[in-house]
Amino acid sequence: MATSPLTALLRLRRADEQRAERALAEAGRARARAEAAHDRLLAEARRGREALEARRARGAPDGARADEVQARRRFEARLADEAAARARALGAHARDVLAPAQALEAAARERHVAARNQRELTEKALARREAAERRDADRRREADEDDVAAARARRG
Repeated sequence: MATSPLTALLRLRRADEQRAERALAEAGRARARAEAAHDRLLAEARRGREALEARRARGAPDGARADEVQARRRFEARLADEAAARARALGAHARDVLAPAQALEAAARERHVAARNQRELTEKALARREAAERRDADRRREADEDDVAAARARRG
């Protein structure tokens, strides 16, 4: 049996949908990796802020010498710089890695939905065509049966 254009199109639509499905899965994995990295960076930033806050909350011991107070301030300044660097890294990751991964997944989802809709549309068109062919075949069979019955009636 020769392949009809609709059947060939359906095969292409199914292949397109499968490619879109694989792309969506990969985009989902990439987003999950980006979210995991973001969570790690978030935890690091939180630990840095907490370390700085804890250090500041302790304060300088009573009777600390000026050089000890200065060393303490330099250490707190370094902790503050590290916390700020972690916050910047978190923001950069969110902007440069996480947001694009989420956008890529959303676009892949849209492409998958569009591919599925195209496949379903083609399946419906094929089903309509096959139903029409069955109706036509049934009508021809009924007409043939009517012709045979009419021929018998004339003879007999």
